Amino acid sequence: MERADGVEGDGVVEPGAARHSDDELADALQAEVDRATAAIPIVAGPLAAADGAALSDAEVTAIVNADLRIHDTFGAIQHLQNVLQARATAAIPLVGEPADEVAEEAVEEEEEEVDDWVGPPTQLISFDDLPSRRRDDGPQPTYSAWVGAAVPQPVAPAPAQPEVSPPKFPTIALDTSPSAPEPPAPATAAPRVEPLGLVPEEYAPSDSQPVPLLPSALPVALSAPVVTHDLGPTAATPDHIDGDVADDADDVRSAPTPVASPRPPEDNAVLYGSGPVAPAAFVPETVDLEPTPLDRRAGHASRLFWLWFAGTSSLISVGVGATLFLLGLSLRQLLVATLVGVALSFLPLGLGTLAGKWSGQPTMVVSRATFGLRGNALPTALALVTKLFWGAVLLWLSGSAAGSLAVSEGWSHGAAIPTAIALIVTIGVAGAVAFFGYGLVSRVQLVLTIASAVLIAVTIAATWRHVDMSRALAVPDALWTHVVTGAVLVFSYVGLAWAMSSAEVARYQRRRSSGAAGMLWATFGAGVPPFVLVSYGGLLAASDPRLADELASDPVGGFVQLGLPAWFPVPLLLAVALSLISALVLTIYSGGFTLDALGVRLGRRWSTVVVGAAIAVAGVVLALTVSDLDVVIRGIPTALSVPVAAWAGIFAGEMMLRTRRFHHASLLTGGGVYPDWRWTNLTMLVVASAIGLGFVSSPLPWLAWEGYLFRLLGADPHAGIGASNVGVLLALGIGLVTPMVSGVRAVRRQERAAA
Repeated sequence: MERADGVEGDGVVEPGAARHSDDELADALQAEVDRATAAIPIVAGPLAAADGAALSDAEVTAIVNADLRIHDTFGAIQHLQNVLQARATAAIPLVGEPADEVAEEAVEEEEEEVDDWVGPPTQLISFDDLPSRRRDDGPQPTYSAWVGAAVPQPVAPAPAQPEVSPPKFPTIALDTSPSAPEPPAPATAAPRVEPLGLVPEEYAPSDSQPVPLLPSALPVALSAPVVTHDLGPTAATPDHIDGDVADDADDVRSAPTPVASPRPPEDNAVLYGSGPVAPAAFVPETVDLEPTPLDRRAGHASRLFWLWFAGTSSLISVGVGATLFLLGLSLRQLLVATLVGVALSFLPLGLGTLAGKWSGQPTMVVSRATFGLRGNALPTALALVTKLFWGAVLLWLSGSAAGSLAVSEGWSHGAAIPTAIALIVTIGVAGAVAFFGYGLVSRVQLVLTIASAVLIAVTIAATWRHVDMSRALAVPDALWTHVVTGAVLVFSYVGLAWAMSSAEVARYQRRRSSGAAGMLWATFGAGVPPFVLVSYGGLLAASDPRLADELASDPVGGFVQLGLPAWFPVPLLLAVALSLISALVLTIYSGGFTLDALGVRLGRRWSTVVVGAAIAVAGVVLALTVSDLDVVIRGIPTALSVPVAAWAGIFAGEMMLRTRRFHHASLLTGGGVYPDWRWTNLTMLVVASAIGLGFVSSPLPWLAWEGYLFRLLGADPHAGIGASNVGVLLALGIGLVTPMVSGVRAVRRQERAAA
């Protein structure tokens, strides 16, 4: 029970209890409510005038404790931050203004009466209440962890230490007891300085307007002072920022000076937007011999499979299988020869793919590192002749297949008109796709791969009833030398025909994609279709030897004689035409780069047009003069395969020695990492080609001089080992050994110079 006079039920008066009348209590309560609903003003005093440097540690402690008693943690942090910055500023005078003048500049003093009744949530703070003792009037606390203001804990004052410059920051002993504030000290004049950068201008002190305790935007509680590194004398660095220690506590300012980001090297992988973007389909490709831009290298390793699959999936490969059977091979020998030939194709195709991925440049540009910038003209001319020949063969096969099918099905009385139409359509479509470049080539190859795979499956399913396994297996084995002949034929038809074009379709691979995966995908894409079709052609020929000659000379005519359904000629024509167009696209596309690499700098697009026109002329000549596929396969290709095998061996041997990527600029201009001539490799290219041609033979009269080394050894070039065309493998082996023996130091010098 409480009495009105302040005495409780037991009659004992509490110490310090005040006796008030009802009116006095009501007035006090009303005043308290008024204070609770009003803003928290602060009379301009020492800290309000931003003179934190003039306050002693005890005064700073009292200010912070007063803030904490009214639960104003942000205010305590703000006051403490102002003091720290003011002391840091005072430690180093401004330019042209001595420190003594700053300290002696006085400001007017204002006084305000302090209410004796201090309520915790509405405390009115006057800096006149603080002790007037200066920081040099007594011992100074040491600087420890001032961040404890967020969670106040009492800290005992440290022993006195001598004052140094810049001054030590004090350890604030936070008083959280509910005791009454200290009595006000006599007012003293405080020096006036400019407002600190952390206090907005609208809150700068004045003689008549109180400064709010809290700023307009509450600061975030800091765990440590904001420091900056010494960036040197710049226009953006204030004069008061010293350069003694990079993370000195007195180097405090509101924001660091921006520093320019370093420019990354040109060969670094940089993401543009969301990543590399594939070239547009109907925008002509402008990249020529220079490396493919990084932001266009969007291809995955698996893309190489269908880039090659469509080009090597022609049903003409069935005729190659029939040719192997005519050599006398049994079915099992035929399969072994095909498998060995496809396996050998992994070497030039796989390593050429890796070179294209490393450099982003065409094959015959990368070859300059092996033969020299000028010495590479010889293998480049060889590559151009090879591509023109195979392009003409592909074009001739397209026209011949269309003419033969039209006559067999009664669509035309003669083969001339269908052949001419097929030649025009094939060269026109293939040339247009190659002209636009990789963007359209990659998309067309994907469509043709799917269509070719479906049509091949349909063709095998429609003709499978003509397969006689028991009869095919009954064919006896031939001499082992015939297996070598078959393997060389398949190797020439698959690996060497495309060896000098392998890097062109690998230039757009992602730099971080796996090189080994790219090699495997490319070689499987180029090798699986020929293996299946050549084997199936040999199986059909062994099942019905009467069809062997027809399939070897005219595969399409041979299929027609199998008594196919009435609907089948259209899929058969599409299967032949689409695969040949796909192969011709790759040939013309690669030929344009080869022509530019030879020195005829017309630009990729117009070089493609020139190569396409040359292939068209050669294709028409073949269509007018040749009617037997067997002659084409066993004649000129073997002669071209020998020097191509020698080049592939030397190029592949150096690729196996290299451990670093190529130096792009030196592949395009002289005076760089790669010399103009590499005489050892050039000499061995000629030597390996001469030796290889001495161990091959050809049924063509104008190539009767081949096999001259067989004749010197007393062997018949057209029988036994003489008919094996082992010279192709000899040229390849000599080329592989050459860099291993004489090219290690040269390759290491190139790599050191390019590092």
